[in-house]
Amino acid sequence: MTPARAQEEVLAGFREGFECWNDGRIDEMAQMYREDAEFDTTQAFPDGSVYRGRDDMERFWNESWDAWEGVRIDPLDVLEAGGDRYVVPIRIWGKGRRTGIEVDQRFALLYALGTDRRVATCRMFADESAALEAARGS
Repeated sequence: MTPARAQEEVLAGFREGFECWNDGRIDEMAQMYREDAEFDTTQAFPDGSVYRGRDDMERFWNESWDAWEGVRIDPLDVLEAGGDRYVVPIRIWGKGRRTGIEVDQRFALLYALGTDRRVATCRMFADESAALEAARGS
């Protein structure tokens, strides 16, 4: 069964968050996450980590932003995964500041929102099908 597209208000919230990232407004983006939120990159990167708490996530995001020149993350869709969970296929593209290597890659994020509608968890996956499978299994 194909997951449904999220309602417009949910789509708008995710778009706003990605625009904060793309504009370098990390502090503003972080406010969309709960204080005790987790951001997990272990399923997407061999050396991935789990960042716990907003301060830890902000530190990681700022380091990532500093490592890239003109990095963008664009959401390609927002799919309902049930129970206030959403799968967001994304395109990340930019150029490394030190290396000059250009990257254009697709991943998928599995978000779980808390009762306050802020992000409680965000898990990064290599692709949309892996994120959807994880959503079905959790």
